[in-house]
Amino acid sequence: MKRSSRKLIIIFLFLFPLLAYQGCKKQPKCGCGKDVIFELKNAKSYIQQKSEGFIAFYSDVYQGATFYFCRPETWIDSLNNLNTSNYLLISGKAYYECTYLLNSGNYYYQPPPVYQVEVSSVKEDNYGK
Repeated sequence: MKRSSRKLIIIFLFLFPLLAYQGCKKQPKCGCGKDVIFELKNAKSYIQQKSEGFIAFYSDVYQGATFYFCRPETWIDSLNNLNTSNYLLISGKAYYECTYLLNSGNYYYQPPPVYQVEVSSVKEDNYGK
């Protein structure tokens, strides 16, 4: 009895790590059109446009996060027709920005997240008007 219980314990000690191992966690792919992290649905946002190829926005919902437009050239004309000094409502699929994802593991503290967004709609926030 004593010998068989020792064998069971030894077998358990060898098999437990094999059974408990769940495999490596999949690292999300970064960049536009890769693994969707979440979707924005009329997120109240403030747009900052510095040049034709750079459009970023900051959302009240995701404080501290920066969002970059995927393919900003498709939205330049639409944004020029909107009052971008006010809040805008932005919808679209969000992806990790590659530089942020690569560098986020190198900091002692977690930097504010940076995403790229495949924007599906931009409209003025007419709440209270």
